[in-house]
This record gives sequence, C-alpha cells and structure tokens, in this order.
Amino acid sequence: AAIRTADRKAMTLLLDCARALQERIAGPHESAPAAGTRSRAGEGGPQLLSEREREVAALVLEGLTYKQVAERLYLSAKTVEHHMARIRQRLGVTDRQALLTRLRALIGTGEQR
Repeated sequence: AAIRTADRKAMTLLLDCARALQERIAGPHESAPAAGTRSRAGEGGPQLLSEREREVAALVLEGLTYKQVAERLYLSAKTVEHHMARIRQRLGVTDRQALLTRLRALIGTGEQR
C-alpha cells in the first residue's frame, strides 16, 4: 500500500506501521532484520543499514549526486532519495553534514568498493 500511494505522509505512516508490526512479530528479544540486511562477521553489534543502503551511502560519500548513484545502481533518483531518507531516519540525524559524518564513521569511504 505504501508503494501505491502518492501521498508522502500516508506512505511514511504505512511504512512505520509495517516496521512496528515486524518488530512485534519478531518479539522483544530478537529484532527483525530490515529487508536485505545480513549480519557480517567482524561487525560488532547489529547492522544499522541494509546492503543496498550501504551501497547508496558509499556512492554518496564518493560525491556522486542522487541521479548519478541511481544510474550506477540501475535505480531511479527518487529511490535513491528514499534510501537516503531511511538512512537519515535510522541514524537519527536531521541535517546533511551530520548524516555524512555518521556515514563516514559507520562505513568509511572505501568499504563498498
């Protein structure tokens, strides 16, 4: 339903509901992984970002625009924008500079390449 709606507020609410339901189903002691999220050996603690979000973030850290990232990953620029919004939400940052700083600390600049 979130994918089909054109109303951004409704989409956000539906996605939040889906995440809340997923967490309730997984139970309080085990967190439900985000779509595409896999834990990796050598990473301490739970992984905050999905593999795709890490790919998008790495390319943004390299200085590519959303359009350039989209072309490289065969996505639309809007999808890249949505990935970045989810990353921003998951990391709890509000401005772009704080986001880039957290991403550099989290994934570094050359980890995905």
